[in-house]
Amino acid sequence: MYKVVFTVVEVNEPESLDGEAIHVTGPCKIYEVGDRITITGNPGRLVLGETDSVCLAAFSAILPLTSAFCRDITEPWDYMDQIKYYSCPDSERPVVFKVERIPVKQGEVPLR
Repeated sequence: MYKVVFTVVEVNEPESLDGEAIHVTGPCKIYEVGDRITITGNPGRLVLGETDSVCLAAFSAILPLTSAFCRDITEPWDYMDQIKYYSCPDSERPVVFKVERIPVKQGEVPLR
């Protein structure tokens, strides 16, 4: 089992992708560079720790990957352990996270 740490490495200023006016002002108000979301898989649930806040848009993007990141990689074609960065789906001001998979020893209680 692994715990997965998503560390904010980039918080972008708003930018139009098509020249149209943007609908947001300022960068993400939830995250700053260095903020972390730490998740540990536990059969049937995910345990959040070491984080003060979670943006639902960012979490909805990382949630499908989280259970896969928490498990052992056993298939040679599985690419999950190759993913190093992930971003939230806000196209005008994305937040970029560095992804780290940290082994948790058998019987260790990684988070409460």
